[in-house]
Amino acid sequence: MATRIAHLPGACLLGATLVACHSHAREDAFLATRVPVARLDSVLRAANGMRLPLADARALLEVAPDIGLSSTPPHDTMTIAEILSWARAEHARKQRAVAETTAAAAARRREIQQQLDSLVAVLVVDKSFLPKNPDLERYQDFISLTFAYKNQGTKSIQAFQGDVSFLDTTGDTIYSAHLKVDGPIAPGKTRREPGRIIRYDPFRPGHQRLRSTPLGKLKVVWQPSDAVFTDGSRLSLVSVEP
Repeated sequence: MATRIAHLPGACLLGATLVACHSHAREDAFLATRVPVARLDSVLRAANGMRLPLADARALLEVAPDIGLSSTPPHDTMTIAEILSWARAEHARKQRAVAETTAAAAARRREIQQQLDSLVAVLVVDKSFLPKNPDLERYQDFISLTFAYKNQGTKSIQAFQGDVSFLDTTGDTIYSAHLKVDGPIAPGKTRREPGRIIRYDPFRPGHQRLRSTPLGKLKVVWQPSDAVFTDGSRLSLVSVEP
């Protein structure tokens, strides 16, 4: 009994080696199989019990649906090993294409953002608090903000929009909102509009701070996202994929 126990680990190791050799033999035979590339999908389904390395299996499964659509194999019939090599190259090509597309879109967004940033100067020229007054048919408290817009570009602007934020002297954001402006502004001209009102909520800290902070101590940050010119052209971040 002691002798059998002493030899048991060696027997298990030998058995595992035989299984591994058999597995490698099956894998080698599978990789050497020559198949019509157009039928790769059905070949993979028939061989779903084959234990390939995870990266190889993913490469084959990724390229199979694309054959004849976005990927064209170099030959009509190839061995699985040849298809695998091609699939790895296709995977790398797609990753490069995605990276290049992403980089191009990011560069285009930066270019548009720079143009938009220099297009319009947004200023707040007045800030006031309007308490409710039923005699004036004002039944709630409001904060009134009067904006002025200067067209710093070379083309007449029909409309533009973006986000405006109010920061305190430490740089913390007190309040922010989306701002949309319609109406033409010629190059070099400034347009001042009537006060825009915000329905005042005394329980919102942002509203409290916006009301109590003097205009001279507020920093206005303008982040434009879209501009339409009177000639029909447009400059927009919306149309550019991130």
